[in-house]
Amino acid sequence: MYLKTITAALLLAASALPAAATARIYCAASDPAAKMSIESAFAARDGKRLVHFRGIVDLMSDKAPDAFASLKLNSGMLRQSWMDGDELRLRIYTDNRDARPFQTFELSIATHASADNRDRFTGRYTLTVESADEKRAAPRDIILSHEAAIFCEVK
Repeated sequence: MYLKTITAALLLAASALPAAATARIYCAASDPAAKMSIESAFAARDGKRLVHFRGIVDLMSDKAPDAFASLKLNSGMLRQSWMDGDELRLRIYTDNRDARPFQTFELSIATHASADNRDRFTGRYTLTVESADEKRAAPRDIILSHEAAIFCEVK
């Protein structure tokens, strides 16, 4: 009888807890230099860490290296993410490893929540593609540098 009472109490307490919703973030931009679509889920445990990050960036410039012309993004490219109240920031980086010339792709996104809808974020993205004869910190030639508007939404 004692075991049945404890089991019933645990089941009742568990049913009173709020259901955890799976939240995802979607970001998109489209302008003459680039078209992009990015999405990621939030970790179930802490609700802030991004998991299953993915996306695609199509560079419209003739200067874009073949390696980055239509780039599929993955979790390994997400170097930083920050979501704190009103602010969402992402930093995405990849390079073409040991190819010559050595080329890098960096995408930084900085947004703020809108006052009338806390799940909608607007801001800017900065995209930089660089090239160098060798894999080194500097100097590199800037092949493409662009900044434009982006929006993100939490669903």
